Amino acid sequence: MTGGSGRVPAGGVEAELEERSAAEGRIATSLVELEQHPGHALLSAGGLTGRTEREWARASADLAGLWRDFDTYRRVVASARDALARGADDPELHRLLREPSIEVGRSVVERRLTGAVERVDTITLGELADRMEAAFDRVHDLFVTSHDLHETFLTAIGPLAERLRAARQLAADLEDTRVGELTARVEELTARYTTDPLALADAPPDAALAELGARVDTLTADLGRAAAARDAWDARLAGVDAAISAIETARAAAEQVRLRAQELVVTAPLDAPPDRATALRGVLTALVDGRLPTRRTWPARARALSDLEAEVAAAAAEVRAAHALADGLLERRTELRGRFEAYRAKAGRLGLAERPDLLAVDGDVRRLLWTRPADLAAATRALVSYQQLLATGDSSTGRSA
Repeated sequence: MTGGSGRVPAGGVEAELEERSAAEGRIATSLVELEQHPGHALLSAGGLTGRTEREWARASADLAGLWRDFDTYRRVVASARDALARGADDPELHRLLREPSIEVGRSVVERRLTGAVERVDTITLGELADRMEAAFDRVHDLFVTSHDLHETFLTAIGPLAERLRAARQLAADLEDTRVGELTARVEELTARYTTDPLALADAPPDAALAELGARVDTLTADLGRAAAARDAWDARLAGVDAAISAIETARAAAEQVRLRAQELVVTAPLDAPPDRATALRGVLTALVDGRLPTRRTWPARARALSDLEAEVAAAAAEVRAAHALADGLLERRTELRGRFEAYRAKAGRLGLAERPDLLAVDGDVRRLLWTRPADLAAATRALVSYQQLLATGDSSTGRSA
């Protein structure tokens, strides 16, 4: 507030009165602007709670006192102008401008038979200006702080509220009720911090807003998946049906390879891949018929379909693994046969094929690899021995393959 201070201006009483008169206009402007501050509109609208309610109770008293003090200030300055009109040496002018002539309070200090003895508190015009300045600062600071905190909160919660609004619309379309809890929580925070913006300074809602934002985003993503599932429902069901049929075909092929491997290779019993297609098709039929899930909201149906798709994918991987295991044994048998033929051809080129030690190992390898079932482990060891003998003979002849 630009209303002057309690200091005595340089110059005489005429200069002092001129300054006090000019300050009167500035004070009036400041008080009008103070009441037009958006913080005043926020606090005076009512419905405040907590710390803000308590602070506004004090500030509203300060504001009312400001207007009373300004009325007193204005009347004293008017009286001083009247006194100046009577002459600059008028004692009343000096009393009004410089002496503690303004009554600001009364209190009873003693009661006597003849009546109460009162103490009258008085201040100077300059002290009145200082008192107004201090009250103005307190009220203005509260207005600015409350308004800034309120705007900060609205800025922070605005995007969250907008995302929640979009989620609420999507949830209504999908018959999902989970958004109700989040809506209530956002409304609770909004009510708390719009009626008590000063609480933001003591307990910022950053963590609460971040947690709510994460929950809204998670829900929105889930609803988005549900909407996508709804829009592609028939196509995805058909895809699952085709995938189950593919599992049945693949399992039959894997079973043939398993039986072939057990016939041709010495191995521990190979487990047949479990037949999961029947159970999976039962779940699919229940989804098609609408018997699953028990809560028939689209998010629940989407999750049930996603779970089924995951189970189908796991069953397909299980069949592929069983097929690969059996097929790998057959491929290993073929690989060892091919490697042995390559070593025998090398022995022939070196003229070592009929060497007794090589012939003995040759017979072992042939027996192990060309007998049903083939003992791959023993054949591998015999083949290594054949390779080592061949290498020794190759070294002694001084030739290479």
